[in-house]
Amino acid sequence: MPHTLVDSLRRRRARLLLALLVATAAGTAACTKQAPEAAGPAPLPAGSNILLITVDTLRADHLSSYGYVRPTSPVLDALAAEGVRFDQAQVQWPKTTPSFASIFTASYPKDNQIVRTAGQPVSCKFSMLAEELKRRGYATAAVVANAAVGSDFYFDQGFDEFIETWKLHESQAGADPNRAEAVTNLAIGQLDRLKASGKPYFLWVHYLDPHAPYEPPPAWRDRFQNDAHFDASVRIPLSDKPKQQMFGIGKERMLDGRDELAFYVARYDAEIAYNDEQIGRLLTEMKTRGLLEKTLTAFTSDHGESLGEHGYYFDHGRFSFQTCLRVPLILHYPGVLAPRVDKEPVELIHLAPTLLEASGAELPGGAWMQGRSLTARLRGVPEPAAPAGDAADAAKDGGRPAPAPGLAFAEAGWETNNKWQKVVRDARFKLIFAQTRPEQRFIGGEGVRFVLFDLVNDPGETKNVLAEFPQDAERLQRELWKWDRAPRVDVETDAEGGTCGEQRPVSKETEDLLRSLGYL
Repeated sequence: MPHTLVDSLRRRRARLLLALLVATAAGTAACTKQAPEAAGPAPLPAGSNILLITVDTLRADHLSSYGYVRPTSPVLDALAAEGVRFDQAQVQWPKTTPSFASIFTASYPKDNQIVRTAGQPVSCKFSMLAEELKRRGYATAAVVANAAVGSDFYFDQGFDEFIETWKLHESQAGADPNRAEAVTNLAIGQLDRLKASGKPYFLWVHYLDPHAPYEPPPAWRDRFQNDAHFDASVRIPLSDKPKQQMFGIGKERMLDGRDELAFYVARYDAEIAYNDEQIGRLLTEMKTRGLLEKTLTAFTSDHGESLGEHGYYFDHGRFSFQTCLRVPLILHYPGVLAPRVDKEPVELIHLAPTLLEASGAELPGGAWMQGRSLTARLRGVPEPAAPAGDAADAAKDGGRPAPAPGLAFAEAGWETNNKWQKVVRDARFKLIFAQTRPEQRFIGGEGVRFVLFDLVNDPGETKNVLAEFPQDAERLQRELWKWDRAPRVDVETDAEGGTCGEQRPVSKETEDLLRSLGYL
């Protein structure tokens, strides 16, 4: 074959090979460019309506959808079956005011300084969820039944309408104003206004039942008494001390002179069932009006309740056990969210960023304050990694610390001067740091500062396994120190000064309700 022909074929083969390499490189570059978009979660529809339903003092493990033996919650069970149910949701402080302050500002109590007790005012300079949504053009309304989150304490920031049931007469609510029936009536009364506004809406409905004392309406009172799960053999010591709650109950918590633990648990469960029915009535009315279309519904609680576990009766806030920290969290969006169960720990500080994303807000890195959007988890895809340098940037400018994947943090207790309990947990283990002897006495024993519980094999938190799993204890302790000792985040970020107005006195109605609930 002549050299000229050979050279021509070689040149042709070289050109074809080069073209193939260029095409392959271009394809690879295109795939590389598209990969982050393809891997990321589909955003929730911008401008979504947002319905937030919260029930005071509701333990996750007393809902049927969370495995409870009694049929306490058919409405919520259906919501969970059609939506995303977070199995291991945790509050940041098991008391109403600190918990909601944390939820609505997406910040930890250690940073926003709303700790320990109910009935504390939140700062006018806090950026609250409702304020952010109102600025985005939302019509906002709330119906709340617990004075601990009333306007006297500035929880009305950002709401066009803020209805406080305890300040109404029965004629205005159509029932006992603080009962679930009245809360639903009042919420239904807001629906036509929200629809007529022509704007996307944010509606927050907060029910008080099943907060102690456990006194459901007569039709519900005996629903679970003496059923197959009623064990009358466990008795509670009764005391003349009005506020006793450890190893017995005082007069303020006593009902009908009864001392069977099962009696009180059945009453608590009956309150849940009654509330569940009323939530169903609200959802039905909203569906009839077309107000559940393009709507993200979020359901959760501010804290749980101790029902005699660890000798602690019918209260919350004093200890950091799961009976008070673990709450339900269900998000429901027809046609948008596929039904699934997320079994990993999740903190409620992530709820507000999630709702903000549903409004169409652009959150850098999916973060707002100290929370991160749960959109990826709602979609069932891996959460995007935190941007490099987050921790350094946070320490430098007082912003959000880098998140700790797979961990949940909380605080609890009555102690002052930051001596209260600190908690960190992962999917299996939970570490409690109890700093003072009065609290140690009831957690791990006097002098025992660190207690490690295996939540998978010991969900009742009855055995300290720190000696058996020292490496896990050390790992969680390092994470706890990193979280607790991080530079404090300045939650007062609202340049406009908030929407509080002037200093407000606490009304007599608010004081009376707080006293009846045992807060005063």
